[in-house]
Formats: sequence, structure tokens, C-alpha cells
Amino acid sequence: MTLRLKSFGALRLQNAAEEPVAFPEKGLLAICYLLDWPDSECPRGALARFLWDSHDNPDIMANLRKMISRVQARQAELGVELLVFTATGVRIRREVFVADRSELDMPSSADPLEMLQRLVFLLRQEFLADLADQSASTREWVSSERNRHMAILVDVLKRALPEARSRTDIGLFKEAALRIFRDAPDDESIRHILLEAYEAEGHLENARQLFESRRRDLQHSLEVGLDLQALKEVRKIFDAGKTPALPAAPSIESGIILKAAPLPRLALLPPVEASDLGALPVLSEALIEDVTIGLCALNSVSVVAPHTAAQIARHADRSGMILRHSISYVLDTRLTTGSGMPSLFVQLVYAASDEVIWAERFSLEKYDLITDRREIARRISKELSGQIRQNETVRGAFENNPAAYHSYLLGFRDMKRLSLPDIRRARKAFRTALQHSAHFSPALAGLARTFLVEWLLTARGDGELIQLAEDYANQAIVADPSLASGFRQLGVAKLYLNDLDESVVALKVAEELSPHYADGIASYADTLVHASRPADGLAKIERAISLNPLSPADYLWTEAGANFALSNYTEALDAIGKMDDRTPADRLAAACWAMLGDVEKARLYMRKARKTHPDFEVDKWLSLVPFKEAWQKEQYREALRKAGF
Repeated sequence: MTLRLKSFGALRLQNAAEEPVAFPEKGLLAICYLLDWPDSECPRGALARFLWDSHDNPDIMANLRKMISRVQARQAELGVELLVFTATGVRIRREVFVADRSELDMPSSADPLEMLQRLVFLLRQEFLADLADQSASTREWVSSERNRHMAILVDVLKRALPEARSRTDIGLFKEAALRIFRDAPDDESIRHILLEAYEAEGHLENARQLFESRRRDLQHSLEVGLDLQALKEVRKIFDAGKTPALPAAPSIESGIILKAAPLPRLALLPPVEASDLGALPVLSEALIEDVTIGLCALNSVSVVAPHTAAQIARHADRSGMILRHSISYVLDTRLTTGSGMPSLFVQLVYAASDEVIWAERFSLEKYDLITDRREIARRISKELSGQIRQNETVRGAFENNPAAYHSYLLGFRDMKRLSLPDIRRARKAFRTALQHSAHFSPALAGLARTFLVEWLLTARGDGELIQLAEDYANQAIVADPSLASGFRQLGVAKLYLNDLDESVVALKVAEELSPHYADGIASYADTLVHASRPADGLAKIERAISLNPLSPADYLWTEAGANFALSNYTEALDAIGKMDDRTPADRLAAACWAMLGDVEKARLYMRKARKTHPDFEVDKWLSLVPFKEAWQKEQYREALRKAGF
């Protein structure tokens, strides 16, 4: 009789016709375990401890004797002996049955695609998925075996990738990667394989939904929220106490020893001295030094020395210095005297995306700073370490792709200037980043942004630019759905595609993902203005400006637009007046002066706008600009006509 032992899914014995053959479950589990036993015979005590998990309980030997009696009786009925029991041990007769686990022991010379196909079929079901009443030893062994199976699958998948020849092969790779992704959703290489497979099939949106669903499942499974880094550290501690089933392989890939990722660098920039604030700058700089000293004790972040940080704070090209010194995070600090009460405003900024992760304002009245300086320092240190640790769990792509990261930073720096040469220079840098890493989400989002800004600056209504922006935004979301930047750019693209409801949803997701992301909130404000909710938009842009007080031009442009829609024309002009380069807002300035009745100034700005865009047409432009309600479009048309357009 040829018997088959099935261990993937339900543990069972089958005959040649694949019909079930009754056999004691503990006996089948013993056979599974002994398949990997290094010697020919397993001591009875070792098998008893594996099955019942006790070193000193005499009952486990009684349990073993009962199991042996049942197994021997059943083997006599079948007329075949799978387990052989001696006076001191137990062994298996491999020649009388075939185990499905033998599929895992394929020779390395076998065809990788064929091996992968067989493994994918085998691993569609979990190893010993329905096994009940397990001991702790059994559970640990089952877990170790499942990890080993996944390691084999990963190895075969990577060996098979260069052999792809057809769409069927791509589908096979995708199924294998999905199986691995189920157990290791934070494995970057598997995510990339999945992305490429979905992209080849034209189903990138499916990949985005998969990654986002998995992220939500993981968050839901943890009452305190998702912290992958913490989970990894716990697993390291747990695994360190185990006796490995197989010797650990050295961390070598293609002959290169893998090194630990560098620690993120943090620069705490003291406030620039202000003579009208007396001793406060000196005291606040001392406060920042206290925070720096406290953070130096952490092993999760590298802190830039106070002397260097102070020079960066005072340097004319601060962003260039941050780039040059490979700084990941900046604690930006400013002294303010709002309402006559001095305070220290601090905000933690992620340098790669200029994203504000955390911000707070501390009172700096004389008695507070002198008596409570150490308490304020402690609070800042605690927040910084926690926020950086949390932020780093979703920022692996930056550190894993240093060349892409560097090109991205160059592009991001150029994006801060709203001119076509700078925007196109940024686009080139983002494309360079993608040459280093095709699915680098920040660069994909940056590319989307360049097309959006070019569409706005040229005012030609080029539909191809908006379509490219939407496509790259979707790719950014698929590549990393935990980053807010992709959702931000998608929301802006949807705005100019006149899908206002979808725009609001995408930007709301961006805000939920990163509540302190000032740029995302500013884009949300702009969409609310276009959605005929200018009051809500003004509130949002004021929030963005509070997070990023030295605001870029587009913030002020949005603030001006919200005020214009609310007929606050003077306030709109005040916002435009704060812009470093007011050229992009010349048209809006002309409209504001026209509505205020100053025709001379309206004409002045109209001529300036015409000089930049000589082919501008009011009706064509307004047909492209999305406004949810007609009154906004008519208000703008009236103002532009009065200005002489």
C-alpha cells in the first residue's frame, strides 16, 4: 500500500486514490516531526516532550505508551508499519509513504520556474493549519518550520525572476510574492516584485489596495497602533532566546556583507538672535543645548553637535547645508512675541519632504524659562525621540536608496521656487532618483507635483500635464500608501480634473496620515476654496501657516485666493505682498485692485501678467479652473474684466 502524508492544510493520511485513511493524529504529528530528525532513531523521552511539553511530568511517558498502543493497533489493521517502536526510541519507515514536504527538498540544479510552481502550489495552504491541542514545543516547531518554508520560497522566487518568459510566469511570481507578503508585509524586495507584477498586468491600483488593506489589518491587530520597528525589536529579543532549527546563514548577498542602516541625523537649530528680545535668545539656545545633551544618550538617532547646528541656523543657504550634511530631521525653533508674550515655537521637520511631523509652542516668560527650562527640555526630548522613532517605521525607502534619496532632495530644493526653469530642473532630479529606484514613492510624488505646477504656471490648460500628474500620484500611493505626499498630489490632480469630491477625499486621507504635514494641509485648503468653501479653506491655510510660519509662496497664494473669494481684497493683497516672488500672483493682484476700484494699479498688474503669459484668455482659463459653484467663477470673471483682461 502506497500512503501519502499530507501536512499542508489539515494533517491527514491518504491512500493512492487520495482517499482518507484513519490514523491517530499524534502519530501523524510524530511522523512529521521525525522526517527532520537528524539520527535514525528519536529517543522516546524527546518525542514525549515534543508532543506533551514537559521535562519532569511522569504522565507524558504514560501518554506516549497509550499513543504507541493506538498506533500499533491501527498499523496492524492497515498491514503497514509507518512508525517503528523500540525499547528506547522511535523511528519512521520512509519507504512505505510519501510526504508532501518532500517537495521542499528539490535539488538546486532543478529548473527554478518549475520549482517555484511546485512550491506555490504546496504553500497555498498553511503548514499544519488545522492542528489542535498543541504543546508549546509543538507550536514553536511549527512556527520555525513555516519560517523555513517561506525562506525557501523567497530563495526560489529570486532565482526564478531572471527566467521570466511569459505573462504566465509573471502571474506565478505575483502569487508567490503575495504568499510571502501575507507573512512579511514590510519586506521591501517582495513589495517591489509585487509592484512590478501588477504593473506588468496593468493593475497598479490593485497593488495599492492590497498594501493599504494590509496596513489597516496590522493597525487593527494592535490596540496601541502600528509600530513595526517595535515589533521587529521584540522579535529579535524573542528569537535570540531560541535554539535555531538550522544554522544561521551569514548576512551576505552577492558577496557583500550587509551593514546596518545608518542612524537618522537630527539637527536642533537654535533661534536666530533678536536684539529686541533681551536675554531670551541666549536662554533659549541653552534650552536647545539641554535637549541636545539629553538626546545624545539615545541609540536611535545621531544628533548634530550644537556648534554645527548653530552655524546651519545662521547660514544663508540653510537647505543646502542640511543636504550637504545628510541631515534627516531638523528641529526648527523661533522666538515670537505674539500678544506681547514671548514664546518659543518648535517644529520637527522631516528634511526629505519638508514635512512637519510635530509642532508646539512653549511660553518663555522670564520665570518660566529660568525655573522650568529642564522640564521643557525633557518634554521636547521625549517628543522628539518618540516622533522620530514612529516616523522611521515608514521611512525605510529613504535610507535604503541613498542615491535616489540624494537626487530627490535636489529636486525638492528646486521645487521651492515657482518658476518653469526650476520646476523642470526638479523634474530632471526626480527622474534621476527613479533611475536608482523605480518605485521610490517620494520621487514619484515629486514628479506629479512638477506637472501640476507647470500646468498652473503656463495657464494653457494642457490636459496631458494633469493626466501625467494623476498617473504619477497613483504610482506614488501604490509604492508606499503610508506616505501622505502621494495622496496630496492625487488630491491636487483631481482638483484640476474637476473631480472636487475625490480631491477632498484624497486630501483628507493625506491629513489623517500626517496631521502636521503643512504642505498637505495647504493643498487641502486650496481644494476647499475651489470647492466653494473659502471660509473652511482660509482656516486650513492659517493652520498650515502656523505649522510653517516662513511660508512658501504657494501657501500665501492660497491664502490670497481664499480671501479673494470671501471679498477680503485688502487681506488678499497683504498675502500676495508677503510672497518672495509675486509674479505667479500678478493676475490675482490685478483682480483684487480692480474690485477695490483702483483701476491704475489693476492695469499695472494686468500688464505684468500679460508680459509673462501673452496668450492668456479669461474665458478659456475660467473654463479650465474648477469651481464647484458658479458664483466664484463669475466673481473672478468680473474682476479680471475690470482689470482689463
